Amino acid sequence: MDKIIRNATEKDMDILVKMYLDEVENHKQRAQQFAKDLIYRFKTLICVCDKNIIGTITWDTRGGLDDGVIEIVGLGTSSNFKRQGIARELVIMLINEANKYFSKAGYKLRVIYLFMEKSNNIGELFYNHMDFRKVSDIPSLYPNDDAVIWVKYL
Repeated sequence: MDKIIRNATEKDMDILVKMYLDEVENHKQRAQQFAKDLIYRFKTLICVCDKNIIGTITWDTRGGLDDGVIEIVGLGTSSNFKRQGIARELVIMLINEANKYFSKAGYKLRVIYLFMEKSNNIGELFYNHMDFRKVSDIPSLYPNDDAVIWVKYL
């Protein structure tokens, strides 16, 4: 299985839409908006295997470049490829890419944070394993769950 992790581009629109339809829900309009957001609104890395996306990680800067802060907006692995280290590889690649992004501007990546549903036990195990720290709960942030803020200091 040859897989490659790279930045998402306009050429990935169709496979991002397909991934959403296959993995999230059968709603073409939301799938198209999802793909547009990942390509045009955020910075997104995709893991591709045999012309299919098997994982994504989406991020963006927060504050000024001198703050050195990014937020992980989304991280996901295709259901057929879970527990194969893809999410780990995506986070490692994200850190490398974000370091390059800040370094080009003469700054340093210092902090990565994310919001996650409090009941996401698998996510909790994963982020603990990746040396993130749970720093705060936010009651009722999500419609059906509280949120947790996770932070990784570099």
